Amino acid sequence: MVKKGYRLKAEDIVLLLLPLVFLLLFLIRPQNREISNLPAPEEGQREPAITLTVYNPGESLIVEAKLEEYIVGVVAAEMPPYFDLEALKAQAVAARTYALGRVEGYYGSTASHFGADICTDPGHCQAWISKERFIEVYGDEADWARIEKAVNDTRNIVITYGDVLINPLFHSNSGGATEDAREVWAISESVPYLKSVFGPDESGYPDYEKIQLYSWDEITRKVKTKYPDAKLSQNVDMEIEAYTVSGRVDFIRIGSVSMSGTEFRELFGLRSTKISLSFPSDKSVEITTFGYGHGVGMSQCGADALAREGYGYEDILKFYYSGTEVEEIAQ
Repeated sequence: MVKKGYRLKAEDIVLLLLPLVFLLLFLIRPQNREISNLPAPEEGQREPAITLTVYNPGESLIVEAKLEEYIVGVVAAEMPPYFDLEALKAQAVAARTYALGRVEGYYGSTASHFGADICTDPGHCQAWISKERFIEVYGDEADWARIEKAVNDTRNIVITYGDVLINPLFHSNSGGATEDAREVWAISESVPYLKSVFGPDESGYPDYEKIQLYSWDEITRKVKTKYPDAKLSQNVDMEIEAYTVSGRVDFIRIGSVSMSGTEFRELFGLRSTKISLSFPSDKSVEITTFGYGHGVGMSQCGADALAREGYGYEDILKFYYSGTEVEEIAQ
């Protein structure tokens, strides 16, 4: 990131309080537009000098950054540096594709960016970390150098579907199978490259499984906060009503209330919607979650597992983003 930038005025910050609907917007596919607005190479250069503007909400600062330098910071923030190099390359290509999609105006509103192309909030765009902060936290120049190599080895490479940059969603751990985008977000049109796929064994990763024990009183209190009129018994009364194709909860019933798996996950702050229930007593519920994240697109742990099986980064990306092409930015 370059040091050049400007700080937002107080009245601009107020705009952050305006309600923003992200999830629907960033999944809307663009019309058939080619990658055409990227700058041509400068004289004497072999590659396009691509820059973008980045909004850092933590510092209320907008800066200009060279694309490839920015991507190094994204990969460092989004994927463990000890993952296989081919997995890091796959993450770099996904991060670059997402960033350039934002530059082109694809997949959602940038109203919260104050005119910048992209932000460093992982809940809205992509996480990012500076080299200085990375070294401070992880203390290893060699890890940063590995990430730089992953980015440099894939310079200018992106993922497309029908000659359009894709929306390369990813998550930490799929629990063994990714999810179809339509099962997570209420979108009217199917996204062909964000279909459910059964992946490699990810059970050896820390994000694979978590067990949480809840008292029935805890559960009823949470449900009552959102559904005050819910009819709930004195003892445990809940069941999974339906599953999605990937084995995640589609609908779950708690007393008189039936809710979607995604709503249940949000209400209880769970890692994923790939869930199993057990009942140690009539006053307690044990919830086991498998995987971590929404489950759509590329699984980062799955990418590492595939890389360790011998998959190259292009194969990893095509495995998770069905029917896509991995190609160099058109000149």
